[in-house]
Amino acid sequence: MGALTIEQVIRVVQQVPSLSAAVHEILASFDKEDVEIAELVQKLSHDQGLTARVLRVANSPFYGLSSKVGSVGEAVVVLGFHNVRSLVAAAGIINQFPVAEGKDGFDRLAFWQHGIGTGTCAQVLAKKLGRDQALAFTAGLLHDIGRLVLDVYFREDFTMAVARCTAEDVSLLDAERAELGLDHGMVGYELAHRWKFPPSIQQAIRDHHQPEREPAALTDLVHVANTLCHALDIGNSGNEIMPSLSSAAWTRLGLDWETMPALMAEIELQYAGMHLLVSE
Repeated sequence: MGALTIEQVIRVVQQVPSLSAAVHEILASFDKEDVEIAELVQKLSHDQGLTARVLRVANSPFYGLSSKVGSVGEAVVVLGFHNVRSLVAAAGIINQFPVAEGKDGFDRLAFWQHGIGTGTCAQVLAKKLGRDQALAFTAGLLHDIGRLVLDVYFREDFTMAVARCTAEDVSLLDAERAELGLDHGMVGYELAHRWKFPPSIQQAIRDHHQPEREPAALTDLVHVANTLCHALDIGNSGNEIMPSLSSAAWTRLGLDWETMPALMAEIELQYAGMHLLVSE
């Protein structure tokens, strides 16, 4: 098929269905200081698919609630708006690329498990560093979304990259660049731009494998979180090779190895609840 051009990617991305109005508003609210919570909750309550996924997580043993949560409004009361906002954004985007519609050769369930794992890692790191946890979770969840676009809309090209990855024992990232002339970060960035994600999330998706390109705190968080998720062997985004960790990103965040065991334990505990977002 030959290398893809960014112009081809942009044309195809314009065909990807838009997010629901409710999910779009949730994502837009990340950049707003004043959010009309009651109005958003009312809109979300009309989307039964989103509500079902959010309540599945809210009622998981992880949260240990004494009574069952029956609505998005109740979930906001007991879990907090920021937690529910993260769950809704995740559920809405997962609905765009359902697990059940994954094609042969690309394990979409494992892909989303890796995304949720990376989002959970990013959220735990953000909590430790005093940064926006909802933004970190969403950026981590979506960091590899370009691979779904490649799998759905450029299937033949992507299959060749996957085959090169296996045959030459190289990372899927390197195989994408060699076979396609671009990588999933670039493709994901175009989709994030089309869906009007906050600019910091767009950048984190584009640069999570190259945080030195345009250093930013959220990009560093997602870069480190992706590496931790691979270390914990949570899910699989199509890449078996452990990505290298940028020491510069690690240093910029101010992390230290002494606290990692406790953070890793917290990540695994939180993931036990969050993975229910992709339960069918």
